[in-house]
Amino acid sequence: MKPAAALLAAALLHAVAARADEPPADPCAVPESVLTVDAHLIRARDRLKNSGVLPILVVNTAKPNAGQGEASYPALLEKDLSARLPGRRVTVSVRSVPGATAQEMLPAMDAAVAEQRPGLVVWQVGTTDAMRNVGPDGFGAALVAGIAQSHARGADIVIMDMQYSLQTSQLITFRPYVEYVEWVTHNNDVFHFPRYDMMRYWIEEGRVTVGSESKEDKLKAYTFVHGCIGRVLAQTIAAMLDRAAEAGQ
Repeated sequence: MKPAAALLAAALLHAVAARADEPPADPCAVPESVLTVDAHLIRARDRLKNSGVLPILVVNTAKPNAGQGEASYPALLEKDLSARLPGRRVTVSVRSVPGATAQEMLPAMDAAVAEQRPGLVVWQVGTTDAMRNVGPDGFGAALVAGIAQSHARGADIVIMDMQYSLQTSQLITFRPYVEYVEWVTHNNDVFHFPRYDMMRYWIEEGRVTVGSESKEDKLKAYTFVHGCIGRVLAQTIAAMLDRAAEAGQ
């Protein structure tokens, strides 16, 4: 190889290596094999179109933590989705049912939907069912019931599965529950927000470390995960609203 060509090849290899060491332009990004927008939000789109307001209700099993409220993904979802829908108002409220299975969450979720009349419900589910080893068939039946009751009250629903960490995944078998969420949502034209696989991807890519006992590391992981969940969920909801608008033309 001529000296000039050798220098050029070396420079190209150096540039490729440098780019490989650079963090991704969007650290929250995940491949389509992990997250694909394959549903639409007709009810939420109609609410937004008719009133200019989109109330969102998040239903989860977490214990309320006021100290992290502004850094939590529901607060960030409200902020990010509002920015994506200029001229319209987005509100996000949270109903927590600590330690409940999917079946046990149904009455509280239905009451909250009846009272608050959201256009969209984000249902976090699966963690307690997996911890208690609830039968997957019973878990799936509860998911179908939750979808039906939200739709009956005029709200779209997105189902978000559990969080991922290497430590908990070694102790609790989550995968059958993740797969049931995917199966049920696919067969009911409902969007499955794959938090478990998204977090697994971020962790395996080295974008976040989960499981450290350091208070600083815990806060850093919380900030990253909730920031990314809020942003990606807002982006996904906006895309599904656009899909619904196109379908309604």
